[in-house]
Amino acid sequence: MSLDQRTIIISQISAAVACNALAALRLSITEGLNIGLTKEEILEVIGLAKEVQQQPISHVTHMTDQILRENKKKTHEHSAHCGCGGHHA
Repeated sequence: MSLDQRTIIISQISAAVACNALAALRLSITEGLNIGLTKEEILEVIGLAKEVQQQPISHVTHMTDQILRENKKKTHEHSAHCGCGGHHA
């Protein structure tokens, strides 16, 4: 997969905001302006990243643990007694 320069800069701005990495944010905003991102677009990206950042890390940890702990649905094993008719296939 190849990302265009605009997408890369937007991702860098978002990541810098999420990590509170001010030096990286300054560099990414400058690069964004240099490639033609508007002030409004940059502010929108920062706003979205700040909204995401508002979720406490404990919520992220809990959700991740829950997702990784969930059992996958077992595949159906056909038998002469299951009633689905698939055992004849």
